Amino acid sequence: MNFLPGLIRVRRQKGVIRPQYASEDYTGLARTLVQVYVEHLEKTRGELREALGSCEELGFDFKLVRGLSAVLEDRCIFQSRAVVPPVEARTAVFEEAAGRMVATEEERMHVLSAVAFRMGVSVIDLDRSLYADLIDEQELSRFEEVTPQDLLKEYNFALVVALLVYARRLVVSFSGDDRGMVELCGRLGECSVSGSGEKRRIAVELGSARRSGYSASLLEEVASGLMSRREWSLVADVAYPVKAKKVYRLEVSSGREGRAMKVGYRGEEQLVVSPARQAPTVGVRGEIVVLESQAARLGVTEAEVSDELLGRGFVDLGGVMVARGRLEAVEEALASAPDMRFDTVREILKGQGCRDPVPLLEALGYVVEWNRDRSQSMVYRLGKHRLRGGSTG
Repeated sequence: MNFLPGLIRVRRQKGVIRPQYASEDYTGLARTLVQVYVEHLEKTRGELREALGSCEELGFDFKLVRGLSAVLEDRCIFQSRAVVPPVEARTAVFEEAAGRMVATEEERMHVLSAVAFRMGVSVIDLDRSLYADLIDEQELSRFEEVTPQDLLKEYNFALVVALLVYARRLVVSFSGDDRGMVELCGRLGECSVSGSGEKRRIAVELGSARRSGYSASLLEEVASGLMSRREWSLVADVAYPVKAKKVYRLEVSSGREGRAMKVGYRGEEQLVVSPARQAPTVGVRGEIVVLESQAARLGVTEAEVSDELLGRGFVDLGGVMVARGRLEAVEEALASAPDMRFDTVREILKGQGCRDPVPLLEALGYVVEWNRDRSQSMVYRLGKHRLRGGSTG
């Protein structure tokens, strides 16, 4: 999911931080934004962004418009419609143009015609392929529509998760068995469990708040698992933004906010089903699996998930399992990225079926240098990934 960095809308007062939830008053805006996405199927991301920009002129808080759009983007699949690999197409066209004068549109078409003939494609397809790898030239190939009411609820859920990324301490209370909640909270930090009967209370010390896509994914798991309970509450000590000197308290519960939130859209994820712990069955819809979060969600061990996927031709990168063919496609996509800004890389990996880019990037030997403005965060390659058994990829 998108964690709305820089788009969080809050009020602070008397030591309490209150998210500015999207209410039913914004149903009209939500309906408009959903329709914008529907109308831009098979159109470029650049055209979509232009249309969304015009929605900010409707008089609504621009943070709300962009925040709702970020949630809707999780329901999108953008693809390059290149017939010829863009880098190959540009190289051929530039080499052809270097030997002649190209000053008019007619002369440009002559260059394209010569190259298209050699490549065996049409001039239109060649022209379309030249810059198809640029983010704004990607086309919206799929959009999972949502009702305006559910969009507002998913936005509210994303807003809470975004604030939890800045939490120093987290306390969750709920009724019923823990169903893996203790183990999941333990992955976030040192935790203590209390309660008797059906009542449970888990306190987690998160330390200094840091923006991490991986911890955000775990926090999303905690929040979604908590909301599946009949009665629950969440209290967090939040320092937002990162450099904030004062810590505020965030309080969320099933009684107040439960009806105004809904777990965000998760797309076609990997699914591991374990009818018998001794012999788990793995049904894979996707081709990239983060072992830690997957095992925690299903209540099985990482080794059980790993063993099943290795038998299905997956490669173990060390905490992340990737289908061999998909691994090659991911590496090629990263190698041809137009730039290594995190937003660019995230979209490339999303097109490859990866929801959680940070664990995969780390497994591939990359590191993200986070910037306060996430759009300026950079991805760097530190080394090669290591396959299971110690071989280097």
